[in-house]
Parts: sequence; structure tokens; C-alpha cells
Amino acid sequence: MFTGLIASVAALGLLSIPSGVAGALTPQASPSGNSGTTVSPLQYNCANDSPTCGPTATSPGVGETYGSYDGQRVRLLYTENYFCGTPSSGYTAKSSTGCEAGYSSTTSPPANTTHADTLYIPVPLFANPPATQCSSSATCIDHPSSIDLSPLATKDPALATAISTGIPGHDHVVGTRNNGNPEWWPVEVVATTSPTVFNTLTSVSAINTAVAAGTAISAPTNVYLFFQVLPGTVPAAQYDAVMAAGFPATSPPASATTFDNLKQACSAGGPYCSNVGVTSDWYNGKDVNALYTENFYCDTSVSSGAPSGCEAGAAANNNPPGVTGPVPTVSSPDVNTNMDPLYIPVPIGFTPTYLQCPSTSPCIDHPTSIDLSRLSSVLDPVLHTTPAELADTMLPGHDHLIANLNSGNPEWWNVIVIPVTTQAALNQVQTVKSYSAVKAMETSNFSSGVGPEIPTNAYLWFQVLPGTSSPKPGPVQTDCRTSLPSGSVVGMAATPGDNGYVEVDAAGDVATMGGATCYGSMTGIHLNKPIVGVALDPATGGYWLVASDGGVFSFNAPFYGSMGGIALNKPVVGMAATLQGNGYRLFASDGGVFDFGSAGFDGSMGGIPLNKPVVGGVSNTAQGGYWMVASDGGIFSFNAPFYGSAA
Repeated sequence: MFTGLIASVAALGLLSIPSGVAGALTPQASPSGNSGTTVSPLQYNCANDSPTCGPTATSPGVGETYGSYDGQRVRLLYTENYFCGTPSSGYTAKSSTGCEAGYSSTTSPPANTTHADTLYIPVPLFANPPATQCSSSATCIDHPSSIDLSPLATKDPALATAISTGIPGHDHVVGTRNNGNPEWWPVEVVATTSPTVFNTLTSVSAINTAVAAGTAISAPTNVYLFFQVLPGTVPAAQYDAVMAAGFPATSPPASATTFDNLKQACSAGGPYCSNVGVTSDWYNGKDVNALYTENFYCDTSVSSGAPSGCEAGAAANNNPPGVTGPVPTVSSPDVNTNMDPLYIPVPIGFTPTYLQCPSTSPCIDHPTSIDLSRLSSVLDPVLHTTPAELADTMLPGHDHLIANLNSGNPEWWNVIVIPVTTQAALNQVQTVKSYSAVKAMETSNFSSGVGPEIPTNAYLWFQVLPGTSSPKPGPVQTDCRTSLPSGSVVGMAATPGDNGYVEVDAAGDVATMGGATCYGSMTGIHLNKPIVGVALDPATGGYWLVASDGGVFSFNAPFYGSMGGIALNKPVVGMAATLQGNGYRLFASDGGVFDFGSAGFDGSMGGIPLNKPVVGGVSNTAQGGYWMVASDGGIFSFNAPFYGSAA
């Protein structure tokens, strides 16, 4: 399939790609291993840490347990193996792990975080104990497999026997969330022979009460566990259901995987489970975060000269492990309902000013190398390379575009490359942040700077985290003007601080004045219909342009939707943003109103005969409604006071 694509693209002039600065895809030896930097809510990357970090033979790597905080059930996310230090008093632990309870540690774990907060582990010492968060029959993730309890004999004769074949069933109690940050937690054992008392040990205050009353004993250990407390709390019914099912000895039921940001413990993610981390992505003009909990997968039935087994230029023949159904292609990217396409705009032939995943710092759970030899017809004239040199290339820097959130659930995403050949085109891609808008820019001859989509044999596993991330400033651009041709201006809008304004003409050229920042324009890009208006986003300082067919173009402003491609009774004549920047309205000449985002609908003149057509509209500051104005000066108020008109 791709052979024909290359031939047709070359025939249409692809070999005249602007040369720019060659180097964005410089072939070189691939670095070993995986790397990346994580951001909130996980804030930590197991791949960048010490040798104690899993996965290893004794540590599966990343996973969760339940815990208790101030009487509420929470989830704890582990990303490192346990650490047992040297016991005080010169004691030598009798367990194979070197872990013991009775003495504190004289040595500290790797100094990559603080370790000032204590993890208390209530242990039931009575017959027929209830289900515990960590059972005695299944070692929890990143816990020691055995511990020496004989030092506790001086505290209670019931603990006189050394246990070196397993750890007792226990719960977890923390006295702080540590703001969700991961850290090393020194472990303190809290044991009781009373079932009634054990059921109360869900907070530090309850533990202190029981110890003071002599109904429970506490003792230090030389054990440290590394985890963070995930956001939110666990509903009581869900907690009870999971505990009854034997968490974590068995996989949690589906209902237990949807309450927090992780949604899936990596320990249950299959043989390709690797590291946990976050990347930035774009969806419908918005900045979102994607959480990765498995390593990439490349279909090795497609030949590749890269150690990763990944390539660009040919579609996969097979789906990732466990995925049934048809294999996606460029022409049918969403043919398999178990997967969604991930589009990655890749700069070719120039050095970009910004990328979500730069080539110098591969994103989490991405391949570090890729075979680009199938693209030699495209790349050789730009990079002056041979197919052999392209067979093992460092993964190019790129961005991420998705067209479906998959309801926030994790899944495999089939990777499709969108080649971008100019900085101006990349600026446009990075400001619209929308696959549908980028798709409209694609041409077979790269006349817009964006070319036809290219298949790969690669899949990435992630889920889109809830909500939107903080808007990232779009690249400041230089294609705006200081003036527009006389008679061509169709609209203007003031900056949120009233220190400048933006003008736009029918061709989509933008002029910025005063303190207004240039985030791009539609200059030189084909439009189906002319631009008729502009609105400023008070949240980001960016702006939207609207065309007469209702198409909306975003520039450092979230894309909330448009009427592009939908038949309208009358053309759109203007737009207005909400005062919070969380939506906008489009106004049609027949008085029709189309609201997007959080812009509420308060009515319209659609279907009502007008003396003269509507020519514009503005938002109301006080009530949140809007006014429309007709060419004869008539005013139509919707959830906004009427002060008169010039009709």
C-alpha cells in the first residue's frame, strides 16, 4: 500500500520539499533503554531511577494497593521495589530479604525523595482474620516477600516465632497524602489480638488511641516502601467488593478501575507492562495529558532495521497482544473499535522550535529508534541519506493529536505519521490542536506544508486523563501583519487586558496591534469560505477565526467545535467568546445562534422573519447572555438587558 503512496506523492512534487535546516531526523545510533519525564499526577518515572526500581525478577514494577487515610479508603501507587536497611543494635535479620520488624534502620533508601512520613501497617493476630489489603497468601506489589518478626518477641509472646517464608496479612494507614507526591515511607508495624480493635485501625489517631490503651502494640522496622497516594477516595461499596474478590490476589473487578486517574494497575497490564508516565497531547483544540502504563508494541511481522522493531512506511499486519478484530490502516484508522488512532505530526527538513516529544528526550514508553528506510524517497533529498542509514534512526521529535478520548479508558492506539515540512505549517498545527483542522490542511503535494498520512507498525498504550491540562502557550509567530489591505477587514477583537486588539480580513490574514500577540493566521492556506469574524480568548490570549460556513480556526485557544461541513440555512456573520474563555457562539445572518463549549444557548431569531439580516453579535458581561444586531440597527436581546436600538 505504501509503495503506491510514495510513487504518487513523488509524482506530485514531494521531492521539492523545502530544504530548510536538515537535521530534524538525523540518523544516529539509538540510545538504549527508555527515558522520559513525568508530570502531575504521577510526578515520577520509574525508568529514571536506581537499580531497585522494577520491573525485576523480584519486583513486577508498578502497581497499586489500597490504604487508609483519616478513616477513608485510598489507593497507593508503587513505582519502586522495597528497601530494607541495616537494623540498629547490630541485629542481623533472619529473613531472606534482610527485612525485620523490631528495630529501626540505620541506613536510608536511595536519596531521591524525602522519607519523613510513616506508613503504619495494622496486622491482625487472631483466628479467622478479615480480608486485608495485603493478604498473607499473595505478596503485594513492591513489598518484601518475607520478614523476620522474632525481634517482636520482647513485646508480645505471640510473635516469638521468626517468619521467613512470607509476610503476614496487613492493611496500610498513612497520616498524610504528601500532596500526592511519591516518597519513601518508613514502615511501622501495629499489631493487635482484638478483631474489634483491628477494625478501628483506619487512621493514625485511632492507632495512637489503641496503642495508648494497650490494645495494640507498635514497633519500628527497617523497611521502606516507595509510593504515592492517588487522588480521590474509594467508595465504600467498591472497596468492599474488591476486598471480597481478594484484592490484589485477583484482578479488581471492572467497577474498581474507574474511580481515580490511573484506572488500571500496571501489574495487571500484561507482559508488556513497563513504566508509568505522562505526555502532553491535543484533542479538539485542547491540551490534555495522556497516562502511559505499558511499553510500546511494534508488529515484528513487518520488517524493521531498528532494534525496537518499529518502522514507518508500512502498516501493521497484526494487532497488539489481546486485541481482536481488523487491523487498522491509514484509510481505515478506526476500523477496530478496540483501538483509536494516534496521529503524530513530524517535522521534516527543518529544526522545530517546539515539540511535545523532542528527539533529544524520548517520551515515556515510546520506542527510542525507528526504521525510516521505506521513506527514503521522501527523506533522501532533504537529509542526504541512504536507505541503509535510515534503517536505524533515533525516533524523530513529534507532537500528539487524538480524535477520540475513549471515555478516559486505557487502550492501544495505532500510530499514524503526519509529515510537516515547514515551520509555518507546524505553527498552524500546534495552534489549532485539532485533528480535524489538521486533516483539512493535508495535501498530496505538500503545498500547505502538511502531507499525506503515513502508516506505521507501532502501537502505544495510554489513557487520556480527566479534564484538560493547563493551556500551554502556543508558539509566538511572525506571520501576522501590522496592516491589512484597505477594504478587506471583516472583524476585530480586543485583548482581555484591553491593551491591544486583533484585526482579520476575509483571507484569514491577521494583524496584531498594541499588546496583542501573534499566534498565527490562515495566510496562504486554502479556505472553503471567507473569514467573517474573530474573537479573543480571555483565558489564553489566543484567538479564534470563523468563516461564513461556520468553520472555526483556533490559535492558542481551545477548539470547542464548529459548524464546518454542516449545511446552514444562512451564512455565519460573526462570533463572540464567553467572558471566561470556556466557549464561544456563532451568529448567522438569519439570527441563528450556535453555541460551543460552555456558552449557554439563550435563544435566537432563527425561523423568525427579519426586516434586515443580522450582521454581528456580542456577549453580555453581567448576565452572560448576548445581543445581536441587524444591518438596520435593530437589536435582539437574549438574557441581556435591552437599552434601545438604531432601527
